Amino acid sequence: MAKRRKKASSEEEPETRQRGERHGIRRGQAFAVALSAALCVTLTVYYLFRPDACAAATLYPVWFWLIPGLLLLAVGYHRAHRRWVTAAVCLWLFYLTALAEEPKSLIRSLAPVPSDRETAQQRRAGIRVVSLNCAGGSPEAAMQVAPYNPDIVLLQESPSRQETERVARRLFGEEAAVLWGPDASILARGSLQPRELPRALQSLCAQARVRLPDGFQAEVFSLRLPPFPLRTDLWNPDAWRLLTRDRRQRRQLLQAVAARAAAIPDGVPVILGGDFNAPQGDAVFQTLRPRLRDSFLEAGRGWGNTITADYPILRIDQVWISDRFRPVRVAARRVPHSDHRLVLCDLLPASSQNSR
Repeated sequence: MAKRRKKASSEEEPETRQRGERHGIRRGQAFAVALSAALCVTLTVYYLFRPDACAAATLYPVWFWLIPGLLLLAVGYHRAHRRWVTAAVCLWLFYLTALAEEPKSLIRSLAPVPSDRETAQQRRAGIRVVSLNCAGGSPEAAMQVAPYNPDIVLLQESPSRQETERVARRLFGEEAAVLWGPDASILARGSLQPRELPRALQSLCAQARVRLPDGFQAEVFSLRLPPFPLRTDLWNPDAWRLLTRDRRQRRQLLQAVAARAAAIPDGVPVILGGDFNAPQGDAVFQTLRPRLRDSFLEAGRGWGNTITADYPILRIDQVWISDRFRPVRVAARRVPHSDHRLVLCDLLPASSQNSR
C-alpha cells in the first residue's frame, strides 16, 4: 500500500511541476501583453505632449516603437490571451493612425495627380520652393535642384560664396539673386534685399525680402540648426539628460528666428525652411506657431522623411509658411551627392487662390 502511494506521488510530481511551469510561462506571456499595452499608452502621452524630459524617446519616429510593441505581443500571444492581445493591437493601431504622419502622406499620394495642363497653370500662378542640405558644401549637390525649376532655393551647408553664385547663375541666368551665408543661403529668381541678423543667428540663418520677376514679394528664411546628439542607449539616464538639454537649447535658437518672423507685418508672406535638425512634430516647432505652419502636414505626398537619403526615418528638412500661402504639393526627393533628401514645395499665394 505504501509502495503504491509512493509510486502515485512520484508520478504526480512531474505533472505538478509541468503545470507550474506552464502557469509560469502563461504569467510571463500575460506580462508581455500588459507591458506592450503600457508602452503604447506611455508613448501616446509622450508624443501628444512632447515634454522636454522625454525628448530621448520622441527623437525617434512614431512608427519606430511599433517594433518592440508588436514583438512583445508576439511573445505574449496565447489562446487564453487572445482578447487582450487584440485589444493591445487596436491600441497600437490607434496610436499609429493618430500620431504618425507617414500613413496620411502615403494615402494622400494615392490621389490623382493633376494633369499636365493643370500643373502648368498652377506653376505659372504659384511659387516653387526647394530646400536642400548640400552635405558639407558640395556644389554638385546644390546643382541637383536645377531639374525642379525652382523660383526660390534654400541651401544649408552651402558651397563657397563663389560656387553658390555660380549655381544661382546656372539656375536663373541674369535674373539670379543670392544671399550667401556660412551655413545657410538663399537663391532666387528676381531680386532680394538682405536683412541684418544678430550675431547669434549669423552662422545658422539667412533672411531676405525676395521679389520675384512678376512683382510678388515674400520674406524668406533659410535655416540650419546644430545637429542633435543621436543616442541609442535609452537605458542610460545621461542620454535622457543630454537630449533634454539639447531640446531646450534648440528651442532658444528657434525662438530667436520665430521672433523675427513674428515681427514681419501680417500682410507680408513668409517662407521659413531648411534643416531644423529636429524630428517632425517636435515640441520646438511650437515656437513657430501661430504665424507659421508646416506645409507638409497639409500637402505632403509620399514618404516625406529626409534623413538619411538612403534610409529616411526622420523629416528634419521642412518648409514652414504663413497663411498668405496655400501649399499644393510637398514632397521629398532623393538626389545624388547629398545625405539629405531634397524638399520640393509648391505654393499658391493668397492672391492667386481666388483665380483658381
